[in-house]
Amino acid sequence: MSSTEHVHGPDCQHHHHEPVQQPHVHGPDCNHSQHEPVRNPLKAIGRNDPCPCGSQKKYKKCHGA
Repeated sequence: MSSTEHVHGPDCQHHHHEPVQQPHVHGPDCNHSQHEPVRNPLKAIGRNDPCPCGSQKKYKKCHGA
């Protein structure tokens, strides 16, 4: 990229009559599908609960260390 600032003039190749593209704003008319939020599967595990890896150890002594 050039470090010089662009100067608009007769040789400018931009299409100045076209509207500037606005950033997308999500709202009720947005056509994007609703995504399920990412959830932490280990959030409900307490430190003294069995570890979900199946080691039969407490979570705090296994993967919670």
